[in-house]
Amino acid sequence: MKLTKTQLMSVSLAGLLLSANTLKAGLNHSQPRADSHAPISIMGDHTHKKSEWMLSYRYMYMDMDGMRQGNNRINSASVFGQGYTVTPEWMTMEMHMLGAMYAPNEQLTLMLMTHFTTLEMRHRIFPGAPMMLTNVVGGDRFTTRSSGLGDTKLGALYTLYETDKQKLLSGLSLSLPTGSITERDRTPRPAMPPTFNSEQLPASMQLGSGTYDLIPSLTYVRKHELITLGLQSTATIRLESENDQGYRKGHRFEANAWISYLIDTALSLNTGLRYHNEGQLKGVQQGIGQTGPNGRSVTTAFNENYGGERIDLSFGANYIFERGVAQGHRLAFEVQLPIWQKLNGIQLETDSIITVGWQKAF
Repeated sequence: MKLTKTQLMSVSLAGLLLSANTLKAGLNHSQPRADSHAPISIMGDHTHKKSEWMLSYRYMYMDMDGMRQGNNRINSASVFGQGYTVTPEWMTMEMHMLGAMYAPNEQLTLMLMTHFTTLEMRHRIFPGAPMMLTNVVGGDRFTTRSSGLGDTKLGALYTLYETDKQKLLSGLSLSLPTGSITERDRTPRPAMPPTFNSEQLPASMQLGSGTYDLIPSLTYVRKHELITLGLQSTATIRLESENDQGYRKGHRFEANAWISYLIDTALSLNTGLRYHNEGQLKGVQQGIGQTGPNGRSVTTAFNENYGGERIDLSFGANYIFERGVAQGHRLAFEVQLPIWQKLNGIQLETDSIITVGWQKAF
């Protein structure tokens, strides 16, 4: 017997409902669930039981391609037309993050996180600046790179309120300026003949903030049988007026909202929205020239080209091994795709962010 489309849809819906009811009936509330942790890119979303440890590793890759002015995409010719001699074309960032959590009691969990970062940025030179083009690979393009240890975060999470279905957590971390802000690489300088010497890189290519930063957070999570809802707000407050290089990154604010659906006790899918807001750079970047043959030097030398707003749409999954030698180990991934950006001045836009991770509590 051949089923109609309506009958097929009815059978499929009935199958989904039966699967959900079977899972609901079989849930063991003492067993760790895949959705008991937030999407992998969100930190400080859960606490631990007394004397419990958790170790974690995350790998994050960010791709930025093409320039944007405010809400609008612009090309290199438009950047040069505004008096800049050098414009970025694309940038990638890779970050390896190591974390540890420990709970001295049921309400308090301590946190430590550090990371290793690699940055790479491709630039294009104004075609009317022949004094800068000799010996540049690609004719009118060059690439700068930096890599090393980033800033280190020490913090704590405290449970303000908790029941079987919901919890409210407050967090406070201190970011220590362990990341270098004196990274250098070879960049072209106008001369006859042109020079291509090691120079101080702009703030966008440095590995840390250079300041002590306070990071407060507030997280709310509500659990249902198959669905978990989460809200989190975080801020990064720069505690110093400037770093050793004469500038200070802008304060940051971030708001996250996510929803997870439990496919199986071992597997959950999630989606969410994330809002970012970062202020402009303050002060003067020491060692970064601001003049060039076209009037101004590179866009990243100027404070007005830092900061802005962005909204990301995210998709991901969490998986926890329930048996075997890998029992209790968690694997997760998440993809963030910007759906709206309004940047200060002229900057590279963000195209995608991919995060994968591993976690294990013991």
